Amino acid sequence: MFRFFANRNHYSFADIGLRCDVHSHILPGVDDGAGEFADSVAILRAMHAKGVERFILTPHVSTMFPNKAAELRLRFDHLVATLPEDLAGKISLHLASEYMMDEYFDSLTDLLHYSNQHILVEMSYGVRSPGLLETIFRLVQDGFTPVLAHPERYIFYFGGKKRPRGVEELEQLQEMGCKFQLNIQSLSGAYGPDSLANLKYFLDHDWYSFVASDIHAARQMARYADFKVSPAQFEKVRELAQNNEMLF
Repeated sequence: MFRFFANRNHYSFADIGLRCDVHSHILPGVDDGAGEFADSVAILRAMHAKGVERFILTPHVSTMFPNKAAELRLRFDHLVATLPEDLAGKISLHLASEYMMDEYFDSLTDLLHYSNQHILVEMSYGVRSPGLLETIFRLVQDGFTPVLAHPERYIFYFGGKKRPRGVEELEQLQEMGCKFQLNIQSLSGAYGPDSLANLKYFLDHDWYSFVASDIHAARQMARYADFKVSPAQFEKVRELAQNNEMLF
């Protein structure tokens, strides 16, 4: 492998070479991300300035945010139609969702997914979804490829001495066909040493398939820097950014 970053210890968002972001909370007024249209535009401008050209908007869908696919499509169409001139024609927007694997998800029939049947799912950071394996199995049986958002952040996998707690379950998820998505902000160690240790384990074992911003506000861009990984690990992050293309 070409050691492009062999003599560096610090990296920033721009170094990742992210052109396609596959997890973001930019759609206004639907979850804990952008609140107003102006907030959405601020996020898009900040990320486009760093080289991102294609965005998949993935608003939360959960018991807390019981969004319906039809309503999200209407909001998305309005956002696309009203983009300011400095963005229109320079970026492309696509719509999916980030689904919490909870009781509300079990009731849904109209699912917003990536263009090739990949679907973004998550759990509560502190509580494992009780039907995790069953939900992943059902999605695969229905023809989807589940993409588990930010597995490095789930505290019930923290605490292993040399490998994550529950590593057998994480391996089983992958064997079932579930993909893992890394959050850029996690690279900074923002979620603590256990999260960073799991992240490095996942990178070293090639468990991730994609990397994304999971951005909620333009101000977060300031946190996407000084990543605490080795040069070899960062090269893998750059490869993940290229993998994102397959989700469009």
